[in-house]
Amino acid sequence: MTKSKQDKREQELITKLQKDWQQLDELGPPPIPTAQQMQEQLHLAKSAKRKAFQKELSMFVITAIILLTAFTTAMFQAPLLFVIIQVSALVVAPIIFYILQKNKAKQEGSILS
Repeated sequence: MTKSKQDKREQELITKLQKDWQQLDELGPPPIPTAQQMQEQLHLAKSAKRKAFQKELSMFVITAIILLTAFTTAMFQAPLLFVIIQVSALVVAPIIFYILQKNKAKQEGSILS
């Protein structure tokens, strides 16, 4: 009995798959865009890319102006604080760079192993 049930399920599955394949065949090939449609899509993509670039550039400029204003204010209002920040940056930056390079080399070595 189980064999006949299994055969019946397989037959139903095959029938369903054939019906699905027939529906796919009826859909036909996807439409091929014309040259004008491709040009329009390309123009829209370039426009979106240009807008994204302008947005990123404006955010960069605004951030740069804010940072320059903050450091200029710090330099004129508290020159000692400005000097301390500059000296600490000169001392700490190479140390951080060395640590990052060491970690990077260690990770590359573990990948090769």
